[in-house]
Amino acid sequence: MIDAKQAVQIAKERAAELLGQAPANSSLEEIERDSYKGRDVWWITLGLPRDPGRLQSLAALAAGPLEYKRFLIDAETGELIAMKLREVA
Repeated sequence: MIDAKQAVQIAKERAAELLGQAPANSSLEEIERDSYKGRDVWWITLGLPRDPGRLQSLAALAAGPLEYKRFLIDAETGELIAMKLREVA
């Protein structure tokens, strides 16, 4: 069983691997313990620097400096189950 601190570390490592983001560049935004398809999981939301080159000029002006990614981590094994874009309301 992994605790919240380990789940955050796993999420940061996976962000580095999958998105090319250095773990030091990410900020912890949310931690949530939940159940997903019968598995105990951690939802970890990280704030990551937005790449302004990927947005068109007007969208870049409206967008904030961070984008938010949610990482679903199996609480038993530490396996990454999913990564999702976290929409800000």
